[in-house]
Amino acid sequence: MTVNRILHRAGNATPGSLASLVVLAGHLAVDAIEADVWVHGDDLLAHHERPLGPLPLLLGWGGFRRRSSVLSLHAILEARAGHADVVVDLRSWFGDPAPELARALADEATRSRVCVTCEDWSIADRVRAWLPGIRIGYSIRTEAQLRAYLVQRDAGVLSETAVAIRHTLLHTPDEIALLRERARRVNAWTVDDVDRAMQLVSWGVDEITSNHVTVLNAL
Repeated sequence: MTVNRILHRAGNATPGSLASLVVLAGHLAVDAIEADVWVHGDDLLAHHERPLGPLPLLLGWGGFRRRSSVLSLHAILEARAGHADVVVDLRSWFGDPAPELARALADEATRSRVCVTCEDWSIADRVRAWLPGIRIGYSIRTEAQLRAYLVQRDAGVLSETAVAIRHTLLHTPDEIALLRERARRVNAWTVDDVDRAMQLVSWGVDEITSNHVTVLNAL
């Protein structure tokens, strides 16, 4: 089974590190580059920190940094041109980010190389409505979300939708088989141990997201 290898790196990138991101996007072990993307007015910016409302500041574990120090989605899409796909983990601190993303992905060729995941499943459904045919995934971070996904899928409330799930929620091959029956594709994140990544692949996950090229290179 061939697994899709996703590097969780673009959300940490800055304009000054764009050259290294280009190199990573061309690495043979990297099938896709992942970025947490937030809407700021008319801009789509990639960062892990929480935005502070309209202020030009972001707040993360390392403290504050200025919004001007992060990359735009446009820059990331250009950096990967001809190389890896892009996984957009779409975030929103208020409002509906789907229209802005639809404008950013108006070009069909670019859109075909992008997958969108969302922790807020209603936003994922909005993106699907704005961009029919785009690859969509629901992000699952907790046991409660996992149970909700399974119950709602079995009840017909949710349509078949791929899942990107925190790898610590996966304990057996049977759990992954059960998920794949309902989701078709399962992405395990963020896996930074080679042995764990190889175990998950042997259990049947379709995608592995890691912070480290060395982990992806082992698959």
